[in-house]
Amino acid sequence: MSLVAFVLIVYGITNILVNESIFRKQIDWLKTKNQFLNDVLSCSTCLSTYIGVVIFLVAPITLSGIFLLDILLAGLLSSGAINLIEQIKNRMFE
Repeated sequence: MSLVAFVLIVYGITNILVNESIFRKQIDWLKTKNQFLNDVLSCSTCLSTYIGVVIFLVAPITLSGIFLLDILLAGLLSSGAINLIEQIKNRMFE
């Protein structure tokens, strides 16, 4: 999988879970279960880190060639890329 595809998949899943209404009832229910879930499910930068790790575990991409380091890098890449996309989107539509 290419890095662009990886980032777009993470962005799509993150955007659906944080901003869209399709799973709103389920997300709101999960948010009531504990503070950690509430914090993660309310923050696209935070949630994208975990989604990036899960996507990496399902469809690994080579970032460093060291599996454990690649897991960390996938989470950081996801978080940074989604934050960058959100910043660009916010500035374009202010």
